[in-house]
Amino acid sequence: MLLRSLSKHVRDQNWFAVFLDFFIVVAGILIAFQITNWSEARSEAVREQKIIERLHSDFEALGREVDEKIEFMEPLVGLIEDTKQLIINDPTDADLERLQNFYETAFTLPNVSGQSDTYEQLISSGDMNLLANDQLRLELVRHASFTDRFLFQDQAIREWARPYIASIVRLRSLMDAMPMDEAITEAGSKADFIVAIDMYENLFVGQLELQKVHRESFSKVTEILEQEQSK
Repeated sequence: MLLRSLSKHVRDQNWFAVFLDFFIVVAGILIAFQITNWSEARSEAVREQKIIERLHSDFEALGREVDEKIEFMEPLVGLIEDTKQLIINDPTDADLERLQNFYETAFTLPNVSGQSDTYEQLISSGDMNLLANDQLRLELVRHASFTDRFLFQDQAIREWARPYIASIVRLRSLMDAMPMDEAITEAGSKADFIVAIDMYENLFVGQLELQKVHRESFSKVTEILEQEQSK
């Protein structure tokens, strides 16, 4: 219809009408593009909001996990020091019940909390650009980098410390099978135990501090995600 009208106006040399027809065509195209862009922008905004909700859920859960690990570890620092003093004084006279308490609680290093599944999906799919907040993207990358370093450091420290704390590990396996003095003799010398417990104490306290730094990183990202959700 519009094409026939345009042809007629050209034949009649009605240039104003021709211009008006072209204007209508161009305006229609521009409006169609604008509607398409608006629809795409709205769709991306909905996707972004869903991603933010999933990220927030991930970081809240992982943050609570780190909190629980810190709450578990903090009271045990004193128990490790008490055990250290028992061993320094005379491991053969050490209170068996207190040693068992140490092994059942403090002789455990919680694993490091890993990455957000949603963040890893964003990276693998290349959809990080869906997050409009530059600060959020930056903090997510920083947090992921720190988590990777923490995971690597945690594994490296455990492997490095293993031979130094071997006497404590051996004692744990022997103390239920034989009298304490025999278990001590079989597991290692007093010097071995002093080195081992001192090494483990430093390792435990160091890991606790890293957990606290990790918690701060989780908290910072969670705060930004909450701000995004409140917009």
